[in-house]
Amino acid sequence: MAEQTRLFIGLIRPPKLLGLPIFYAVFWLFSSAILFLWVQHWLVAMLAAAAYPALWKAADWDPHFLDVFGVVMQHTPPNLPRSEDGQTHYAP
Repeated sequence: MAEQTRLFIGLIRPPKLLGLPIFYAVFWLFSSAILFLWVQHWLVAMLAAAAYPALWKAADWDPHFLDVFGVVMQHTPPNLPRSEDGQTHYAP
């Protein structure tokens, strides 16, 4: 078997940002930024910092978990609540 150089290994490795796969990192950065802009409290930054190791573990467990979650949510939309008579009521 041919010897693999460091350049070859670096080119076939999946891209990462801050140690997370790109999709995880973009999801983490944008969701924490949007939440911070909405709430405007320093606690959001602390929660985002606390969520980073959890996302790292999730990415280590399955790098495509967020992709699978997105596909499942697109193909199985949430159902409207149904009443006892089986009808869909839009009013609360």
